[in-house]
Amino acid sequence: MKAIQFSQFGGRDVLEYVEVAKPLPQADDLLIEVTASGVNFVDIRERMGVYARPETHVGQDKVLPRISGLQAVGNVVAVGPAGDRSLVGKRVVVLLSSGGYAQFVTARADRTVCIPQDADDVMFAAMPTQGMTAWLMLNSSTQLHPGESVLIHGAGGGVGSMAVQIAKSMGAGLVVASAGSEEKRAFALSLGADVAIDYDLPTWPSDVLAATAGNGVDVILESIGGEIFEKNFQCLATFGRCIIFGSTRGPGKPFEPRRLMSRSQTMTGIYLPVFDAKPELIREGMKYLVDQTVAGNLRAQVSVHLPLSKTAEAHRLLEERRVVGAVVLDPRY
Repeated sequence: MKAIQFSQFGGRDVLEYVEVAKPLPQADDLLIEVTASGVNFVDIRERMGVYARPETHVGQDKVLPRISGLQAVGNVVAVGPAGDRSLVGKRVVVLLSSGGYAQFVTARADRTVCIPQDADDVMFAAMPTQGMTAWLMLNSSTQLHPGESVLIHGAGGGVGSMAVQIAKSMGAGLVVASAGSEEKRAFALSLGADVAIDYDLPTWPSDVLAATAGNGVDVILESIGGEIFEKNFQCLATFGRCIIFGSTRGPGKPFEPRRLMSRSQTMTGIYLPVFDAKPELIREGMKYLVDQTVAGNLRAQVSVHLPLSKTAEAHRLLEERRVVGAVVLDPRY
């Protein structure tokens, strides 16, 4: 089968379009013929070796050569010796630990959910990682209560755009979306955000306070880092919760956690692979995403659909922030 593989960490030039052996399903695993594979910013960081460094304390087991890719849609063509044979022929969406940049992939049965036979493969392939991260932030990292306000940074991206929709579906009273371009802010508003702000303007915390009658927001979903991270605490409400799911501008300055005490605020981080230890929660979230999408209440925005052989171009578009929504690969080419 064809796959995108890298044998060393580095820039986009380490990605190779190669022929590799088709994987074999073990235990109750499923063998899936991939029809669409989603691309994430985390794939870029994995390619660069960020998660193989001791100081990250995560992902140090990355073995080379490696096939990235955390989400895919396809048809079940075989199962392992202990697998459910009734799933053969079913169309499924899957959250992977790796391997999605390929024409075939094996997947754990408990991370796979059936989708309608006439489903839009490309849209569903853009959903699992981003959607699960957004769902877990609002249902596990914290519990968003009806009527609460949320500030979602990077709302034009894959996770942010899903978080806008999930927050509204959970009854958020006010959703403030931040993004660095007019196009992305308009996109966030089209998904249901109540207010859109430009985080590149120095006055953005004041804009958030104005939208919340000076109280600040109850929940912040933070993915920018750098100087933006520090400014979050100018507009986080008393009892507010700040959840960190990325740092596209770097980690910024050290933070003194005792500062949280004066207003009884909390701060937590989320890293999706850690939730491998809670398969029942992953299953619940995946089922929610599929059900809400089938019902028309949730949609993943696909901006770019590229051949698998052009994965390096997909990485370039994400690295240069040229994407509104998600990037999906077609494994046939």
